[in-house]
Amino acid sequence: MFFAPGRHIDNFRKKAESMDKSLDISINIGLDPAIYIGASFEAPITPLGFNELSIAGGLRKKPVELVDCISIQQKAIARAEIVIEGEILPHVRIKEDKNSKTGKTMPEFLGYTGNANSLLPIVKVKAVTTRKNPILQTLIGPGEEHANLVGIPTEASIYLKCEESIPGLLKNVYAHSAGGGKLLAILQVKKRNQNDDGMTRQAAIIALAVYRELKNIILIDEDVDLFDTNDVLWAMQTRYSGDLDTIFIPGITGHILDPSQSPIYDSRLHTKGSTTKTIFDCTVPYNLKKHFIRTKFKKINPEPWIKNIIVKNKTIKNHK
Repeated sequence: MFFAPGRHIDNFRKKAESMDKSLDISINIGLDPAIYIGASFEAPITPLGFNELSIAGGLRKKPVELVDCISIQQKAIARAEIVIEGEILPHVRIKEDKNSKTGKTMPEFLGYTGNANSLLPIVKVKAVTTRKNPILQTLIGPGEEHANLVGIPTEASIYLKCEESIPGLLKNVYAHSAGGGKLLAILQVKKRNQNDDGMTRQAAIIALAVYRELKNIILIDEDVDLFDTNDVLWAMQTRYSGDLDTIFIPGITGHILDPSQSPIYDSRLHTKGSTTKTIFDCTVPYNLKKHFIRTKFKKINPEPWIKNIIVKNKTIKNHK
């Protein structure tokens, strides 16, 4: 089993292994959406020691019920469809493609089939429990479901830290599904004065510092819909100039599953998971706002026209 470096369970596994001990775990399958959302969070929102199930409980407005496992000294989620009880064995490793021998694993969140790891820890299964007629629910990338789940903590982390540093500037954040919820973020700002021209770019730098897996950031104004990709690209075409509004930060840690972040793609890179991060400032300079006013269509009341259409239709029907 692959454990993301730095995540809570990876820290617990390494600590147990350093003491030559196995680590009891329960693998819970078939859960309600709040638990999946809570499980997607990571630092800085949920530092080591923070219980992510409290996020799920907050979303549900009631605690997540737990039960004792039957074969190990561990808890399981009471309403899971299937629970696999097991232990992570210390100092035991296996090839990820031991059975397939293809060198590949499974579809990853960025849309590529992942390369098999040469050595991964294994989980020794001790017991499997289920509900009556259990549903085997799976969640695998790529796709909107996976990207939006992992995008929520990305957005929360960025918004929290930007609001702490520059209160009132950042209006919203969208971790776009094109980046798997991790690599691409769109930051919507509302500039209040000319000083916010620089603060807007500072917000992007804060975002990159907070969420290290981010690769590209697009900055937009409050009159652009950050959830509408066409609107964002419109802002890039009309409010962005490559030589003036692009910031490159080379040699920064990114995400190992991005195939372009590899020495094979860029010979200047020494290891996987390193890249040049880019900020695209597609906002209007504050003192030029009056030159970039979007066309607005007059609001109309359609009721009189609707009434006329109804009357005409009735007349035609009666005539027939």
